[in-house]
Amino acid sequence: MQTRDIMTTPVIAVTPSTPLDDAADVMARGGFTTLPVVDPAGRLLGVVCELDLVRAGFPAPQQNTDADDEGTPHGPSTVATVMRAPDVTVPSDLDPAELTRRMAQAGVRALPVVDEGKLVGIVTFRDVLRALPEIAKS
Repeated sequence: MQTRDIMTTPVIAVTPSTPLDDAADVMARGGFTTLPVVDPAGRLLGVVCELDLVRAGFPAPQQNTDADDEGTPHGPSTVATVMRAPDVTVPSDLDPAELTRRMAQAGVRALPVVDEGKLVGIVTFRDVLRALPEIAKS
């Protein structure tokens, strides 16, 4: 068994120009904790997680200094303003035991799966839990 056997595919991803409220809606409706951010060719540019969106939705006073024409303060508006480089990515042929070790070591609930520079899947702790009986057999 390899990561490709337990990862979620196709991947729901966003682009840097996706509005934050749209990204939040995708997360909420899909039950996702992390969304990959990709370019038009499907190359992974970064990730955005729930905490990134919550922080953007409730910026600290010193971050909330911009204002629109009516004087209403506003914070970041697109995924590009809050996304970050992924802490870790994994290839699709990685052994599940090594996958779970890397996830635990990085302290993340989801990892992008990248082959030849392109996003091919995402694997979450939920995916790993579903596969545990099969992983234990191997």
